[in-house]
Amino acid sequence: MADEDTSRNHRMVVQLNPTAEKVSTLLQAHIERQGYDLVSVEYHKGTRSSLLRLLMDRPGGGIGLADLERLSPTLSDLLDVYDPVEGRYTLEVASPGVNRPLTRRADFEAFLGRRVKIRTQRAVDGQKSFIGELASVDAEGVEIDDEPSRRRVRIGFREMKGANYEYDFDGAGRR
Repeated sequence: MADEDTSRNHRMVVQLNPTAEKVSTLLQAHIERQGYDLVSVEYHKGTRSSLLRLLMDRPGGGIGLADLERLSPTLSDLLDVYDPVEGRYTLEVASPGVNRPLTRRADFEAFLGRRVKIRTQRAVDGQKSFIGELASVDAEGVEIDDEPSRRRVRIGFREMKGANYEYDFDGAGRR
């Protein structure tokens, strides 16, 4: 049961583009065996060429350029073998950055009590963008104390288009 709970917490809960979802499913285990986390997969289809961006980190944070340089050819080779992306594309392997995306339940749990931004597929109570303190997380979604509306809003994972931590540069990262 503990392995099942761990697996559930590390599965992406924010809905991905179908191509990004396929890439995530194919690469997740390979990346974890190398000792890294696949934070997010972004796919942007272009007219001539598309962009596939893999955001990587180490468990607990702190991925470096040398790690990314080591991972990039391995991931490129795996993508060549599996061929999950139609047409030409550019592969970008990068760190998640300071305002890292939140894609898995474990990500949301790690940022409880911190400032986050959540974008929804459709309007929830008349708005699609929420920013404020992450108040709670459960299997179905989150509650956020939305700053602009000054109210607590419940947002299901299936309703989310994207979510990320919002570093407070003015408060130097304070909670």
